[in-house]
Amino acid sequence: MKKLTFELEFITPAFLGGADPLKPELRPASFVGLLRFWWRALKSECNIEKLKEEETKIFGGNGKYASKVAIRVWGNVDLKEEPFKSFYRLDWSFDKNHRTLRGPHSGIGYLFFSTMLRDRVKGFIPAGSRFSISFVGEESYLNHYVASLWALVFLGGVGSRSRRGGGNLTVIDHYPKDLQISFTPKAYFGEWLVENLKKAKELVGSSKTPCSEYSNLSNIKIVLSPKEFNTWIEALNDIGNRFMNFRVKNRKKIFETASFGIPVRHSNGQFVEAEQDIKRRSSPIIIKLAKTTKGKYMWMVSWLSGRFLPKDVKLVFGRDKQFPNFGLVEEFFQELEKED
Repeated sequence: MKKLTFELEFITPAFLGGADPLKPELRPASFVGLLRFWWRALKSECNIEKLKEEETKIFGGNGKYASKVAIRVWGNVDLKEEPFKSFYRLDWSFDKNHRTLRGPHSGIGYLFFSTMLRDRVKGFIPAGSRFSISFVGEESYLNHYVASLWALVFLGGVGSRSRRGGGNLTVIDHYPKDLQISFTPKAYFGEWLVENLKKAKELVGSSKTPCSEYSNLSNIKIVLSPKEFNTWIEALNDIGNRFMNFRVKNRKKIFETASFGIPVRHSNGQFVEAEQDIKRRSSPIIIKLAKTTKGKYMWMVSWLSGRFLPKDVKLVFGRDKQFPNFGLVEEFFQELEKED
């Protein structure tokens, strides 16, 4: 048996609702679910039955297998039971005439909008909060957890709005030091990221064949910010404004905007949804921050591989139907790459 311990820090606010959405909490179960998601994404196995069988052997489930690794999460994080906008003194407002946000921090407001809705105001864990997570088990199984944690930290986030910059993490330290993958970014962040993503895939035995059956990393596309920022607020606001401005100028493209995630509500009150009573599909686009070796911040925009909707399922808007079209996503990435 071997024990691994990681000390982590939130670099953006985390909206981790428990039984009471105003009282965020750190729970091992939340991290297990996230680790499983990123393990599947790394694995990129199109044989779904094979995928499920291996996943349950590693993480437990189906009443047949117990988890091969024990997880503990602890830390004295400061839980704020108030809107993050007032806590950070952020400034934005809604311009009814142009149906968009205005103000110095409109980009953050756009990315985190759902946390401020009157019926869903969420408490949060502030950026800078630290906690620890430990794994205890056999090394062959621990490798899968380590790879999944790496993907969670450097490609994803924790809690609500995690695909829009919420709950982003960095690793402060880990024990022991001799891991098969690096949790300490280097000066050339892009090269370091690609190198260690390859190592993470090797640790889980990733499929060599691209998979389209579910969201995965077989052909992930990533764009990094062309510069570094002094604070998380500056970095997240910059990419938030870029994303908002792109969406606003293209909002008349009803079906194309759905490729960023559904449902999409338009000005007439109608929603773009999907057939077969599919009410929701998470965005394949992940916006997040990373902390550099200099203590500065970079934004990242990733596009996960995988089919957006089941085969032959169309999007629906009123009486109109159309298959998903990712032309607008391609255009967004092209805009970001122009300044790279």
